[in-house]
Amino acid sequence: MFLKNGAAARPKLLLIDDDAISREVLSMMLEMHGYPVACAEDGAEALSALDRESPQVILMDTQMPGLSGLELILALRAKTPAKIVAISGSEVGAAIREAADGFLLKPIQPEDLDALLAADSPMSAAFDPVQSEPARVIDAQVLGKLQAIMPAAAVREIYVAVAADLKSRLITLAAAMDAGDAAEVGRIAHTTKGGCSMVGLTAASQAAARLESSNLNGTWANELAQLQSALSALEGILAHEFLV
Repeated sequence: MFLKNGAAARPKLLLIDDDAISREVLSMMLEMHGYPVACAEDGAEALSALDRESPQVILMDTQMPGLSGLELILALRAKTPAKIVAISGSEVGAAIREAADGFLLKPIQPEDLDALLAADSPMSAAFDPVQSEPARVIDAQVLGKLQAIMPAAAVREIYVAVAADLKSRLITLAAAMDAGDAAEVGRIAHTTKGGCSMVGLTAASQAAARLESSNLNGTWANELAQLQSALSALEGILAHEFLV
């Protein structure tokens, strides 16, 4: 086991995630929880990082452009003895569960990782974060966790960055819809879902999840409108400086 009797000493992590918001928020939360964290934005960068980093645990998103999924797990195994924990906003197949040392659904909390690493049982156990009901712009539980571990200004900065990122994604998503590119729509929906769930934007995350799972052009306009509505609600909160 890496953790002993709740001690603060925790293993060094390498976090691999192509979504900048997810990567920034999760790394910040883990560092404030006592985990030393190095980051990589894709599989190729992660393999390069292993030439200078010696992580004990690797957290890797399972759906990224380029080297990803099972192929990335095998490439990492060839370079490091580190434990590999797969992370995703969606369930993963049996092949990835068997190849990895554990699996966590996004949004990940440091306590989930604590439990996985401290468990006496095999690391293949999954920890399923509690999902809140829709109808709130920001999930109170997720917001509360962020406010408990960082200053109000830092929390606000996170949501300002999320709003800017989501606004940019929606422009790209609309362009993909106009082009009839279902694969690109699905890719953007997946990364949007992960980033929004990480910071508790429930309505946006659920709209992106529906878009990813159905991905029929007959539903695109409605889900895009739902995402735009969620963005407008977040921008309204920020404009009224509720997050201070």
